[in-house]
Amino acid sequence: MQTNYWMLVRNCSVPLVASRSSRGDGEMGSTEPAIAVVGSYNVGLVTEVPRFPVPGETVTGSTYREVPGGKGSNQAIGAARLGADAVFIGCVGGDAYAADAFDLWDREGVDASAVSQVETHTGVGTVLVDDRGENEIVVVPGANYHLGREQVADAADRIDDCDVLLVQLEVDDDAVRAAVETAAECGVDVVLNPAPARELPMDVLRNVDYLTPNESEARVLAGLSPDEDVDVGADLLELGVRTVVTTQGGDGAIVRDADGQTHVPTPTVDVVDTTGAGDAFNAAFAVALADGASTVEAARFGCRAGAVTTTEFDVVPALPTLDDIDTLDD
Repeated sequence: MQTNYWMLVRNCSVPLVASRSSRGDGEMGSTEPAIAVVGSYNVGLVTEVPRFPVPGETVTGSTYREVPGGKGSNQAIGAARLGADAVFIGCVGGDAYAADAFDLWDREGVDASAVSQVETHTGVGTVLVDDRGENEIVVVPGANYHLGREQVADAADRIDDCDVLLVQLEVDDDAVRAAVETAAECGVDVVLNPAPARELPMDVLRNVDYLTPNESEARVLAGLSPDEDVDVGADLLELGVRTVVTTQGGDGAIVRDADGQTHVPTPTVDVVDTTGAGDAFNAAFAVALADGASTVEAARFGCRAGAVTTTEFDVVPALPTLDDIDTLDD
């Protein structure tokens, strides 16, 4: 029986879409939303600090731990936790971190058969979390930058079997371009989470159905400094994207398309760690779209997932299940 995501976001009475069945793809009779994620796997090297250091300063941290991460892997796990059939397409190295990754995906029910191993180190990310729950992150891509057109082409049938393709920017532009082109050829909707932000070629953006930047990422995409105090969400539509969903942390999200814009609020929670909120939002947003939700309802579902995630430390342990979202107070 298909999970009623609409009931979780606002008790909608609109009938659900039997997602893969309606496209005629995938297994006979399968009704679970199907998500393909092209992206990164990184090991997070996490240190908690009382405050972020300024240039040239050393700050003593209180704890250190190594945790699984990478936006692509996080979002694939997030989708699987919400009941979707999730396939992850990426690259890892030939080290112990890679073995840990495959064990993780197996436990979480993520199909990792399209993940390649290459002769370099698995990607790593250094994360600082301050006592307010804010974070600063530096990523060293490693194996992630070995993901290219060839690996994506080998997984084209996996993308074709899905309802939504979810991709981020912790991999090379060649992999991003190949992924969105493949999805467009297959008639699969594309959600691009442009993080970490960089300007993108027009031929990539023209194949994106839903662009999901935060406010600083939106400015970078528009060719501005990330800290400029200007709203560029409407400008991004002119780049060829059908819908722009700008996330605003605790202030929710703004959905913009050719018909106008809608603000979607987020529930108020006690924030512990914001690190995985964006990944949770994008996973939930993609799952809801694949299940037939409107863009606004999908954004609302994403905001709820992101809010839940901020109430726990680390990303993977905090990624919500449907029960977590269902029990969240508005």
